[in-house]
Amino acid sequence: MRPVLFLLLIAAAGCKHPGSPKLEGHWKGQRAEGVAPELQQNANTFATETEIVAKGNQIMISSPSGKNVQATYFVDKDDAQSLVIHTDKDYSSETFVFTDPKTMQWRVDERRSIVFKKVD
Repeated sequence: MRPVLFLLLIAAAGCKHPGSPKLEGHWKGQRAEGVAPELQQNANTFATETEIVAKGNQIMISSPSGKNVQATYFVDKDDAQSLVIHTDKDYSSETFVFTDPKTMQWRVDERRSIVFKKVD
């Protein structure tokens, strides 16, 4: 095997995108936050019918809108309380904030979010 090809194979093996252990698992929406009071009930209904399943670097998001998304995700930032990712389907960043190992908040935008609980 040529030395250059061997080095490329080693580099490719080291570039795995394993995902984030914090996001790993099955998450079920609990409630919406940051919406106008007149929209709260509908937003909560949407939130409670939204689920996220993450395994390795694969993510599946199902919502009542029927746009179930399955994608590979890439970690852009991972620190003690937050995780920022993008997927191969949509290159915009998504931010998740973890208040404890079983509770996370998906920041939809600057003021709105969905709170999730991890399903055992």
